[in-house]
Amino acid sequence: MFNFTLLLGLLLNASLLRGMLVGRIQN
Repeated sequence: MFNFTLLLGLLLNASLLRGMLVGRIQN
């Protein structure tokens, strides 16, 4: 269970970073 939550957190962080990069590139 702990590994699942940790993996989910990493995925969320990755998607957030990708969103920031995409937004920065578009702007």
